[in-house]
Amino acid sequence: MKRSKRLLVLAVVAALAVSTLALPAPAAEAPEYKVTITNLTDGQLMTPFVVATHKPGARVFKTGRPASEGVQAVAENGGVPVLVAELEAKKGFHEVAVAGAAPIAPGDSVEVYISGTNRARALSAVGMLICTNDGFAGLNRVRLPKSGTKTFYGRAYDAGTELNTEAYADLVPPCDGMGQTGMSNPALAENSKVRGHQGIKGIADLDPGIHGWSNPVIKVTVERVD
Repeated sequence: MKRSKRLLVLAVVAALAVSTLALPAPAAEAPEYKVTITNLTDGQLMTPFVVATHKPGARVFKTGRPASEGVQAVAENGGVPVLVAELEAKKGFHEVAVAGAAPIAPGDSVEVYISGTNRARALSAVGMLICTNDGFAGLNRVRLPKSGTKTFYGRAYDAGTELNTEAYADLVPPCDGMGQTGMSNPALAENSKVRGHQGIKGIADLDPGIHGWSNPVIKVTVERVD
């Protein structure tokens, strides 16, 4: 082969190599998961759960820190749409979904399908403990399974945003069908931080034997289905 042709061939090969390197990488697959949440309490109704996939560094809530407006809305008034909108706009979150469409009775389960990515490989879930002032059940930043099924357990938390009066007049429906309010009462505002919930004390209308619980309060089963 003449030198000029050899140089031409080498130039073409080099150009193809550069062209190949410049091609965009194939889009990352979005694995899908089936999430099943079970109410483990004996007497606490729960709202539908806000479930989110996100980067490991992102958070829905953190103990020792103030609750976000979305978490407060869920914990005080069952404001699921408020938290959904907050997380959909928050950096580091991939997909937000809602598990359930009505209060979740003790022993009952709800399901939802949600996707993740190679980066959004953590999952969190939040739902209100309805017969509390500002209590919620939470699962915080667990790792999504690469295959098969994983089971996790979530605890009860206090949002630290409302005093725990345990009075029906301060609770949202349908706590025993006697709830009186769906709005936060500024007079009950508590400027505190998210913490483990201390449970029902029986200081007003709530009965620890009925509305109380022991941790964990939810079981969360995550199955990769794609």
